[in-house]
Amino acid sequence: MSPQMNDGDPAVNAAPAAALDAALDSALTRVLPSPELPADFRAGVLAAIARDAQSEALNPATRARLEREQREHLREFEAGYLQLRRRTLGTLIGGAFAAGTVVALALPWLRATVGPHTPLVLASAGAAIGLAIGISTWLGRSGLPPLQRF
Repeated sequence: MSPQMNDGDPAVNAAPAAALDAALDSALTRVLPSPELPADFRAGVLAAIARDAQSEALNPATRARLEREQREHLREFEAGYLQLRRRTLGTLIGGAFAAGTVVALALPWLRATVGPHTPLVLASAGAAIGLAIGISTWLGRSGLPPLQRF
């Protein structure tokens, strides 16, 4: 194996790469002339530097305003999150109460209709309702409009 093909040693590869880079740079310099700059290029650069210096001078005030707005948005978000938690808890409690009331009122009729299999029917109906709610939520997140699929 020749020393020029030794890819494992960076020191061996650095010298030919540097020579190739220098040759490429000189060839590009000969072939591609430098572009002409517009007459007002220097004035534009100096104006951009001045604008940047002004924006850095205003930066502490702008930063303070942005941090204050961020804190306000965070407070609004936390307040909305707490409202959502309370509303969800109220819905769960109300739903459980309503389901218990419906079962208590329908239990005598179910026992008369179904007989000894009433607990199995109630458990199956509850599981079916839970699955229907879960599937509709899952399909709703997938972008399909709810209840228009059936």
